Amino acid sequence: MQDRTPRLDLPWLMPAQAQKHVTVNEALARLDMLVQASVLSRSLADQPPAPAEGEGYLLPDAPQGEVWSSHSEGVLMVFHEGVWTAVQPWAGLAVYVADEAVNLVHDGAQWTALSDQIRTLGELEALGVGTQADAVNRVAIKSTGVLMSADDAGPGDMRLTLNKSDASRTASLVFQSNWSGRAEFGLAGEEAFSIKVSEDGSSWLEALKVSHADGVVRLSGLAVLSDRLSLSASHTPASATAPGEAGALCWDAAYLYVCVAANQWRRVALAAW
Repeated sequence: MQDRTPRLDLPWLMPAQAQKHVTVNEALARLDMLVQASVLSRSLADQPPAPAEGEGYLLPDAPQGEVWSSHSEGVLMVFHEGVWTAVQPWAGLAVYVADEAVNLVHDGAQWTALSDQIRTLGELEALGVGTQADAVNRVAIKSTGVLMSADDAGPGDMRLTLNKSDASRTASLVFQSNWSGRAEFGLAGEEAFSIKVSEDGSSWLEALKVSHADGVVRLSGLAVLSDRLSLSASHTPASATAPGEAGALCWDAAYLYVCVAANQWRRVALAAW
């Protein structure tokens, strides 16, 4: 039977052993070093001349000092009962480094930051980056910028997908100013793609709509079809020199009006056939 545990190197109590308290105390002291282990630094190279009881360090490359110099980089050193105790790390040992405020985990070869070992997060209920997520905004990001890039190992494409549960629901992007909506585009309560704007965040004007059925584009009273242009509202210039920009078109029940130059209108009479 071995006299020490295989992982934490704790001493076993042996049958008929005298002074069992010595063995128990040694085991407790080692547990105190290793359970929720914490060190002051991993960059201090010179062995402290007057360390406090329980003070710990991870040795850097080429440590200096009577005791430290005989140990290699990455060894956990803890000052206990007036002497330095060296702990050779193993895969899975975790240590908190106080002067960096970072948690390290040994992978069997070296110490690495715990955050660097997190590769996959699944089934999270919420995620907040720089801010607090909530029951509605289960992913919340407060940042100067957000970057999404195509995977170098993939085909080079990058696509962001917004999916709604049925035709009457909304899948859209909303742009706000001081938390008040000013613009929205997407599938807003229907299947057609639309762009809306708002002056106050409560009343919205539809500036553009694209039919999902035939691709017809309607621009706030203007419909652009494959074979015709539709102006839904009539307008009559006050005179041939009424304000207008070159290229403007309008109509009323009797005429079609064209602005040929700034403030210069021409008209043609409409007739049935």
